[in-house]
Amino acid sequence: MPYVMLTMGIFMLVAGFEKIQKDRKEFWGYMFVIVSIFIFFVSAQGFIVNA
Repeated sequence: MPYVMLTMGIFMLVAGFEKIQKDRKEFWGYMFVIVSIFIFFVSAQGFIVNA
């Protein structure tokens, strides 16, 4: 499960940066980046707990 979340976090981070580059003040681009950082945090906790 942590691997799936890590992959989803990478996907959302890339999508967020693409949205930010297209339109400088788009809300969803920044929201994707914030959510991806949260997903990375949860994924890291999953790796630590399962180790």
